[in-house]
Amino acid sequence: MKTIHAGKAKNDKIDSFKIVKLMRGGNFPLAYVYPREMRATRDLLRRRMKIVRHGADLKAHIANTTSQYNLSPHHVTSIRLTDECLVPLSPSME
Repeated sequence: MKTIHAGKAKNDKIDSFKIVKLMRGGNFPLAYVYPREMRATRDLLRRRMKIVRHGADLKAHIANTTSQYNLSPHHVTSIRLTDECLVPLSPSME
């Protein structure tokens, strides 16, 4: 597929010609189908990475904001989510 992206002129006719050449030569890459039993794990890891990145973005935002106001950055880097920070849901919120 690198041969398709390497060319300067790109259109459907040229791309299809290059794909046919790769298929005839047996060099066309096959797509990988993720195993069904591993898809839930993959999805969970993707969601976790998104949440971790979002948390890092929020910490960076707080660090930048505190530096704008000349506050100590020590408190920002030591932020941890603990059980004491979690507010129990009231019965009406469940």
